[in-house]
Amino acid sequence: MMRGLAAILTGVAAAAALTGCGGGTQSESVVCTNGDGGLDNKAFVFVEGPRSGERVLSGFRVTGCSSTFEANLNWRLRARDGHVLSKGFTEGGSQEPGSFAFTVDYPIGARQIAQLEVFEPRVTEEGFLAAKNLVPLVLEP
Repeated sequence: MMRGLAAILTGVAAAAALTGCGGGTQSESVVCTNGDGGLDNKAFVFVEGPRSGERVLSGFRVTGCSSTFEANLNWRLRARDGHVLSKGFTEGGSQEPGSFAFTVDYPIGARQIAQLEVFEPRVTEEGFLAAKNLVPLVLEP
């Protein structure tokens, strides 16, 4: 009984860590933890969920952590043939790592493999390549 309760409480705590993510809020997801300073002054995009290869339904939620220029993040869901099924933008972290979250809706008639791209918009041709994360997914109709 106690072990079951502990497992439930652990699951609730993990879910609570993601509550309120996105929109540039200071809520932290697990991958945004920066106690050691390893994420300071770095451009990055980490997608926490869904995970690579996960099966998803239209309306799935994407969560993660980023640090990008002016906190801007774009996203695209591409079908296997490359055409864009859905796209949008959100905010994450800027000077400091910050959580992001958004919902992806898509129109398909049959199960297919697709690729979710979450990336920093390119604002200059100087410096390093823009931060980007690619996640292959299985889309369910």
